[in-house]
Amino acid sequence: MVKAFGAGLRALGLEPQPDGDFDTLEGKFKILMYEDTCADWIVCAHGALSQALVVATCYATLGIDSVVNAVQEGSIPVVVCNRNSLKALLELKDQMPTLEAVVYLDFNLTPEECKEKPQVDAGDIKVLSLDEVIELGKSKPMPPTQPKPEHVAVLMYTSGSTGKPKGVMVRHSQLLATVAACNDQFGSLLDFSGGETFLGYLPLAHILELTAETLFYGMGSRIGYADPKTLMSGPEKCYPVGALEEFKPTLMAGVPKVWETFKKGAEAKLAKGGDAMGFIFKVALRMKKAAMRSQRETPLFDKLVFKKFKKMIGGKMKFTLSGGGAISGEVQEWVRACFGCPLVQGYGLTETCGASCVQHPFDPSVGIAGSVLSSVEFTLHSESEITDNFKKPYLATDTEHNGQPCSGRGEVWIRGPSVTSGYYKMKDKTAEEFGEDGWFHTGDIGIFTPQGQLKIVDRKKNLVKLKGGEYVALELMNTTYSNADIVNTDAGGVCSYGDHSIDRPVAFVQCKEKELKALAEEAGVTGKEGEELCHDTKVRAAVKAQLDKVAKAAKLPALMNVIAVMPVVEPWTSQNGCLTATSKLVPKEVWAKHAEDLEFLKTFAAK
Repeated sequence: MVKAFGAGLRALGLEPQPDGDFDTLEGKFKILMYEDTCADWIVCAHGALSQALVVATCYATLGIDSVVNAVQEGSIPVVVCNRNSLKALLELKDQMPTLEAVVYLDFNLTPEECKEKPQVDAGDIKVLSLDEVIELGKSKPMPPTQPKPEHVAVLMYTSGSTGKPKGVMVRHSQLLATVAACNDQFGSLLDFSGGETFLGYLPLAHILELTAETLFYGMGSRIGYADPKTLMSGPEKCYPVGALEEFKPTLMAGVPKVWETFKKGAEAKLAKGGDAMGFIFKVALRMKKAAMRSQRETPLFDKLVFKKFKKMIGGKMKFTLSGGGAISGEVQEWVRACFGCPLVQGYGLTETCGASCVQHPFDPSVGIAGSVLSSVEFTLHSESEITDNFKKPYLATDTEHNGQPCSGRGEVWIRGPSVTSGYYKMKDKTAEEFGEDGWFHTGDIGIFTPQGQLKIVDRKKNLVKLKGGEYVALELMNTTYSNADIVNTDAGGVCSYGDHSIDRPVAFVQCKEKELKALAEEAGVTGKEGEELCHDTKVRAAVKAQLDKVAKAAKLPALMNVIAVMPVVEPWTSQNGCLTATSKLVPKEVWAKHAEDLEFLKTFAAK
């Protein structure tokens, strides 16, 4: 299928990528993928790559306008999308003069919906099904064209948490260097004979999923595709079961939000077992965590308590990876204990092919990004104008961080074979972020532990200065406060705010509606709904009390304790602009959406 699809693209008039400066190259050598993660996505992408074509990616949740922008910028002749996206896409065909063909997929559609050929006004644009392109390739076979290492393999448009999405140019050599380095780091744990199974569900338009699948396909692993909304089973005796329980994968990658959802879902099931069961679980969990820290096993607890938890994720999981953002240490340790498999944290960006640091599978530490992979080198660049909670600048010569030993502090800079070639047709932005001597400036503030592990401690671009001149890290606050039981992480979690006009930060809190009403009743508030409930003084105080408990347990600095909060029940989504396509917060959009409430909260913070 892959080779036939590639040949079909050639029959449609596409030609292999020529040599030269990618920004200025002309010709028909790109396709754009605008579809959710599925097996057909991989068939189309690998088919294009088999003919030395470039695969541009666009998140399926970003909307048609993002497709139009990408097609215009890249002069793209072919778009691959879902059947349901055809009408909206072709209504804007006049804005895409280079578009010659649209290939549609029938992913997540019923047989009834796929009976007839789509009736759309396509003008001169060819509209073909995936099967039709494959048959075209079979009738006009074309041997694969081997790309050169320096050729661009993927033009990956970031989800754009600020401003216009940027097209990151990922070359074949860069992607393969990352895959080889990941293999060096934890390949010995895995079965290279083809015995592994990987669960694919994260967006393939995201570098984490694309790199992971490239690695595991190269190992000969099987990959099963699932909907992220149905990974775990529902209530008892509910059918069909979740994808994890049905597919029984051995490998899985996830973003922090996924692991947080797993934890809360499992704990909700546990709560139905009564107080006695809850007590037994707490004791077992405490003992299991202590054993893991000293690298001991707990066979009795595993058999009597954690066996059911392990079944929730299929029972065969041997390795899991968290990326795409910092995971809470509490959640990371909980997953390791309850699911009985390593959960390691990785660190990287689209600009570095997704993986630059990864923990060793048997490292019991939490809160670290791991050791540097063999395909890159790191340096910590001193940031004398940015200070920590003790008003000390971050310097590469530092030997201490918050009272603990370290081997330098500063902005993380990365270079090496895995670092990409910059942003498509954005030379100024490329020059700004990809500095001299090949160093990519990540914007993250990190330290090296005495063991040589990287730990991210701040975000250069997300540090805000309060009225007293102190800096606070909003992302760290959001991650920490999202561990509160009342927080609805599926709807966006927590969005903190601070600026130079206030003494302490404030926060908007996405709350689980049922739990919020229960909390309100405990506070003596009844008969209120929606915004009226959220604005009630007693309700806001009760929600803040829950966040205060989490802050105390996590030992957040006093300056990061929010002074006031506003509960929210209307979800933040990628459609309303408050989340990116990968479910990351877009703080400025959240603040703008709740501008009136933000001004109200700031009155408490300015006192």
